Amino acid sequence: MVHKLLPPSSVHLLGTDEMGRDVLARLLYGARTSLALAVLVVGSSVVVGIAVGLAAGYTGGWADETAMRTTDVFLAFPPLLLAILLVTVLGGGFASTVLALTVVWWPVYAVLVRGQVVSLRSRPFVEAARATGVPPLGIMRRHLLPNALGPLLVQATVDLGVVILAAAGLSFIGLGPQPPTADWGMMIASGRQYVLGGRWWVAGVPSLAIMLTALAFAVLGDGLRDASNRGR
Repeated sequence: MVHKLLPPSSVHLLGTDEMGRDVLARLLYGARTSLALAVLVVGSSVVVGIAVGLAAGYTGGWADETAMRTTDVFLAFPPLLLAILLVTVLGGGFASTVLALTVVWWPVYAVLVRGQVVSLRSRPFVEAARATGVPPLGIMRRHLLPNALGPLLVQATVDLGVVILAAAGLSFIGLGPQPPTADWGMMIASGRQYVLGGRWWVAGVPSLAIMLTALAFAVLGDGLRDASNRGR
């Protein structure tokens, strides 16, 4: 491999790795993997969280109590440790990572939606819809869910960056997407041994990409939160 571990240059803008592969090309392919994984995890978690939170918050009683105690069980575990346990049981890979992180993340949205629904279900417009014979599913879909979407969107935006960090952590210890799939966490894991030897770009470039991506989603989430607060 005559091209391995070459520093950034006009030929290889971000250098090459230990196998002579262009770091920029792998970074771009890794971005596709990381972003797709984050969108799938957050999207699946939002769908499950909305279903559980709407049903629990509107119904109340034993259904609400059961749903909230179930979410408490999941929230009692450190998220990354629970994800590691689940991925270990399921076996590493892209699909296993998505499933494990979804199991970890959905309770956050269930609690968020449930809180919004509980605060809205006694409002006059909900009572009026109930008095005119609108079925419970119609009330939840037309009146409760639209009013809970603001905080939900903010949380989902911030979580995209957090999920990318969590997925990179799983990949770093070999439990995420497997080779030959390009992944930022795997790039850091394979390149960390060369940092002290001066080949910083192999692990440094994907590390910077993860940091900037997570920061970008956090800033976007803060902007959406500010916009939502001004609109009230």
